[in-house]
Amino acid sequence: MRRLLEGLAALVALAVVLGPAPSSTSGSVVAAVPVAPAMPSLVIPDLVRVGLATDLESLTLPCCGTDLRAQAGTTQVALVETFTIAPAARGRRGVYRLQVAALKDEGQARDLAIELNQRHGQPTAVVFDAGTDFYRVRFGRYKTRQEAEDASRALAGAGVLGAFVVSEPSPSLSEGLRVTQGKDSWRVRGRWVAVWSRSDAGVRLPSGHYRGRILVYLNDRGTLNLINELPLEDYLRGVVPKEMGPEEYDNLDGLKAQAVAARSYAVKNFGEFAAEGYDICATPRCQVYGGRSAEHPLTDRAVAETSGQILVYAGAPVDAMYSSTCGGHTEDVSVVFPLKDEPYLRAVPCYEAGLTELAGDVRAGSPFPAALTRRILPPAGAEGSAASLAGRFRQLALAAGLPQPPADPPALDRRSLTRYVADWLDLALEARLFVADEDVSYVLGQAPEGWAREDLHLAAYLAQLGIFDGPVQAAPTAREIEHSLLALATLLQVVEAVEGRFASIADGTLTVRVGATLRQYEIPRRLATFRGRAGALRAAPLALVPGDHVDLYLQSARLVAVAQQVEPSGAAYDRTSRYSSWRRFRSDRQLSELISASHPGFQLADLTILERGSSGRVGRIRLTARNGTSLEIRGLAVRWTLDLPDTLFTAKRLRPSGDRAGWLFTGRGFGHGVGLCQVGAYGMGLRGHHYADILTHYYSGVSLATLETVPRERFEAIAAAF
Repeated sequence: MRRLLEGLAALVALAVVLGPAPSSTSGSVVAAVPVAPAMPSLVIPDLVRVGLATDLESLTLPCCGTDLRAQAGTTQVALVETFTIAPAARGRRGVYRLQVAALKDEGQARDLAIELNQRHGQPTAVVFDAGTDFYRVRFGRYKTRQEAEDASRALAGAGVLGAFVVSEPSPSLSEGLRVTQGKDSWRVRGRWVAVWSRSDAGVRLPSGHYRGRILVYLNDRGTLNLINELPLEDYLRGVVPKEMGPEEYDNLDGLKAQAVAARSYAVKNFGEFAAEGYDICATPRCQVYGGRSAEHPLTDRAVAETSGQILVYAGAPVDAMYSSTCGGHTEDVSVVFPLKDEPYLRAVPCYEAGLTELAGDVRAGSPFPAALTRRILPPAGAEGSAASLAGRFRQLALAAGLPQPPADPPALDRRSLTRYVADWLDLALEARLFVADEDVSYVLGQAPEGWAREDLHLAAYLAQLGIFDGPVQAAPTAREIEHSLLALATLLQVVEAVEGRFASIADGTLTVRVGATLRQYEIPRRLATFRGRAGALRAAPLALVPGDHVDLYLQSARLVAVAQQVEPSGAAYDRTSRYSSWRRFRSDRQLSELISASHPGFQLADLTILERGSSGRVGRIRLTARNGTSLEIRGLAVRWTLDLPDTLFTAKRLRPSGDRAGWLFTGRGFGHGVGLCQVGAYGMGLRGHHYADILTHYYSGVSLATLETVPRERFEAIAAAF
């Protein structure tokens, strides 16, 4: 079907002829009506079928309510009692098989099945499990469990370990399905049962809440596939938040790019699971789908504002692959998926050229916050003296419109300063109300000898406010005093601290994104600038890229300082991901076990990287066994074989003394690294890029097009006419 449709100028690879599932909430079956095949390009059926689970022995739907309806054959009923669907032939003796592996990589699963068949002369099968996202490799067909167990022992002797016996029912598809509700039971000829809500409530299952209809399909193996049928746009409402969580990635343009990519992927890959009764799966093998339970207002908006939009290349929908984190650079598709070579899936950098500079007037290297606090509260007299600190407190009181503090603190020890500040700001009541005895021990640790209970509560409260929050047993350091002065200035509204992300500088104006809004600040002639890691900021000119974390400090609404938090992972769009860099150690034993899953009996002796792609991703490795044999692994199978987050890695051999030998893998990225980088899309959105620009950055030479939908039955009839 797919090959046929891809060759049609007026249709795209979308249709799947699935048989007469009920097509309306009235329960009537709409027959395929011949129509003229002429129709505009980029037309898709209005409903998509999503595989939620496969090979169920039976399915019991939650009970009850007159709002839920079911159609089984020609019978339509209200679900008012527990409703169970099972193959009519269930209970008949089937066959026993050996499940020898469950693999992530389809190619490895099929290669293993071929190898087992050739080596042992027994039938093998590969079945995708839509519930677990694995390809199950099953071996042999046995009449009794004992025969299967004997075969399992024979396989173990040949190096195929861990096989276990599973039973497969006799298909007997002609007998159809058996439906039971309460005491009533009847047989349904055919393969389909449909359940839906007559309102907008949807259908609730143990796995979640779903819009549209729930379909139960009797597959060729005599077991049940669970399917959700619903409009494409509603399907995307359950995909986008699962693929790119809106709570963490809360940029609308980034989410819009994800919505268009997900829609394009769905359109391109419609019908991939036609033999199983559905169009697309609900796991990472296709796209993660969470149904109505996953929906979120922000991703709903992203889907709605891009409704019907897909990416096309040379007029045809693109296979809009995407992954979580590309590690600074995406990869050519042929490196990761050797059987693909789409021209729009080319390696591109996940960086933006150029930095924005902003220089301050504080002496380079001056520590934060002292360089700032000494500017807004300049010391008077001998620094480090009680009199000098009292003078700065008096400046602070004047700026805040507070009564002047007592003359001078009697000393610069912690208890004296605690009493001094608490007396000045009248904090005794707050400390009693807001600090429990348990808080004191937790915040301060070991209490100094001779401190009164009130002093301890005051010290704990000041520490909670960020004031004199160092070790309680020691006198405050000069650095701690500067931090305390800034905390007091912020608390008393003398200084306003604003946390945001850098957007741009233009015409003497700094623009910062604070939450969902953009704020602009005039850049003064006198400005303090700091940069570095948190807790180690020093005065320096800033080198900014959009999205950088910045802290602004204002006095009377005027900018006085900017502090840039330097991202240790660099300037890449996807730097915010926890997978921007990673390390994994795999012992020789662990690697041998991993490799044996797809290559039974293989005992690793050496590993060699043979090829890398444009991004540096590993495209091919050679594994050498202890007996001298070797095998080559290509593409994404490298990731699954070595159990790594990505294929952008280096491998270092380690032989620690008295410890296990193995390999240290150091890498970047998470996923396959082809097409859209999801965290990178978020980073581009933060930097002000439009979603169309994000998409054309990651997919080379593509453009946006708009879909048109027609009823599914009409679409299938047109496809059949060709």
